Amino acid sequence: MQLVDIDNPFVNFLASCGQKHLLSNVPSHAKQSVYGQCRQLDQYWTSQEKVHPNVKAIFVISLDGIGSKELYQLWEKHKYNSKHLIPKYIIDHELPVILFDNSAEGFCDDHIFKFISQVVHHFCLDPDNTFYCNSSYNIQDMQQESGYTNFKTFCSNNFLEDSMAELFDSIQYDYVDNNKLFNIETNLQKQFLFSCLNNAPKYHRALLLGCMIKNDLIQYGYVSSPSVPFEELYKKTILELSIDLEHNIISKEDVKQSIEWLDLLQPVYPLEADVRTDDIVHMKQFGDNNFIQNMMNCDIQVITETFSNNNLFVSEKVFKPIVMCQPFIVLGSTHTYRHLENLGYKTFDYLVDTKKLDITRNVIDKISLICDILCKLQEIKQNPVEWNQLNDRISVDLIHNYNHFVERLHKIKTNSTLGVHEFLEIRPGYKLPLTTK
Repeated sequence: MQLVDIDNPFVNFLASCGQKHLLSNVPSHAKQSVYGQCRQLDQYWTSQEKVHPNVKAIFVISLDGIGSKELYQLWEKHKYNSKHLIPKYIIDHELPVILFDNSAEGFCDDHIFKFISQVVHHFCLDPDNTFYCNSSYNIQDMQQESGYTNFKTFCSNNFLEDSMAELFDSIQYDYVDNNKLFNIETNLQKQFLFSCLNNAPKYHRALLLGCMIKNDLIQYGYVSSPSVPFEELYKKTILELSIDLEHNIISKEDVKQSIEWLDLLQPVYPLEADVRTDDIVHMKQFGDNNFIQNMMNCDIQVITETFSNNNLFVSEKVFKPIVMCQPFIVLGSTHTYRHLENLGYKTFDYLVDTKKLDITRNVIDKISLICDILCKLQEIKQNPVEWNQLNDRISVDLIHNYNHFVERLHKIKTNSTLGVHEFLEIRPGYKLPLTTK
């Protein structure tokens, strides 16, 4: 097996389409793909000039940096002069394996599946040796639903505990005191019932904030909103709601409820809780001391994941409360909680109906459920005895989750230094194209 060290053909394709302005976010080289970032695979990289014609060669084409709809529209317009996308040296190889890498993306839709399917057909590629990967855990199920199955898919497994290693090291070294960490008295004194930080503009985040305002919850939380112009957030939200309405996921009444929430959000928008840099936004590290103190001064974290539909994408955000030893409620994709439980984590199902959140595709129902729970928790917090009893139960799961995180992080770090087989044990998705016959 050999990974071919090539310039990213997708760059030439975009340039041939007159789209050079899009190249700033597109990896210029195959070794900038998810495979290139894996030091365990360094031994398999071979320069294009030294590739053996009779040995299986993996050609990585990175599609990161462009949206799926925009990509498909470019393909539709330029597919008949798209020779740059699959260069002749790939076509002419005896045993080519073509891997379209999209690991920075966690979203799957018909546009991307249709694009790959048409590329396979257009260039007469081998369906058994053409792959598409991104960070969606249920990517294979979604491909089957799409009907575009003349290629293979796999999850790149790139959002594991090590995505929070920097934050873990920072807290462990500077802020964690095991004698205080699980002290219930500390929980009783916390200023905020919950934190809910929302940076990227997503429609479910806007609606959740609006619902919190309707339920008078904002005063009890440490909350931030996206910072894009409200008109932009509003339009995006209405667009996503219309798509859900068209697919019968939500009702007309749900749309009316959503508009009410947006109207309530507008007068207080934007909500700011932190000074933002890229690392702080993604919670790889903390911000200033005031931000740290406020985050630690919250009883529970409400995590708004990247998606709230059936695209199971679990980012680094879900590990943040685990590292910080706080319970959590997740507004995310279907089966998010089941995924965390399969990893071995406790999901505080006595705080919120995790099974209902896992199977419900209606984002309005999810948001209403979460806000109802937060209201009940605020009531419980007013009763010291009942709140103390609840925190006794929570603290057991906090300790379990923290210790389990440490164990898994240690295994990831250890296996990553032992060799390629040990590495593939913790990131099994990577081995799929590597083991293709």
